[in-house]
Amino acid sequence: MECRVVERFTASERLAHWLHFLAFAVLLSTGLFLYAPFMSAFGIGQAGEASRLAHRVAAVVFMIAPLIYLIGSPRDFFASLRAAFSYGEDDLGWLRNAWGYYTHGRKGTMPSQGKYNAGQKLNALTQIVGFIIFVLTGLIMWFGRGVVSVDVFRWSVVMHDLAMIATAVWFWAHLYLVWIHPIQRESITAMFSGSVTEEFASEHHGKWLKEMRK
Repeated sequence: MECRVVERFTASERLAHWLHFLAFAVLLSTGLFLYAPFMSAFGIGQAGEASRLAHRVAAVVFMIAPLIYLIGSPRDFFASLRAAFSYGEDDLGWLRNAWGYYTHGRKGTMPSQGKYNAGQKLNALTQIVGFIIFVLTGLIMWFGRGVVSVDVFRWSVVMHDLAMIATAVWFWAHLYLVWIHPIQRESITAMFSGSVTEEFASEHHGKWLKEMRK
């Protein structure tokens, strides 16, 4: 029996996603060199110079990634942006039932979701706010030493670190759900192929599937 599929992510969205993922992974790992004692050797000498260079190159890629999505699929870009800031009763229902659904497979308790469920929206919202903070504070830390006041520089470091903690928590939760948890396995394959089966879309994003069929 042929398995019907539906397009979920455009090529530009997938490219932007993977660039963002790779850049964030490099930024997170090289940033940890400054804070994790067992990684301190990577933060000094030639290793430290290499890690700082990698951090800055990754920062440039990190800033470019959303532009690729915006230029390649502007309508989807703004639709995804609106979704990250739009919440309704279905999202509250997802939050109420997420634990039972993902730990005990209680499918009947989960309300029908749009293209993104509440967890994905919260992750996107955190990443968007984090992106803004990373860019503003990162540019100050990169080019502002000796230009801005000591207090501004110090608070930039603090905000940069807090944004890192918040986005890293969602980053690891996201990795667990799409790479390890069997319920969401098609979410990661869709980021390669661009499509999901109608069965998966119906179960996890039924409201969105109905809109697509219209």
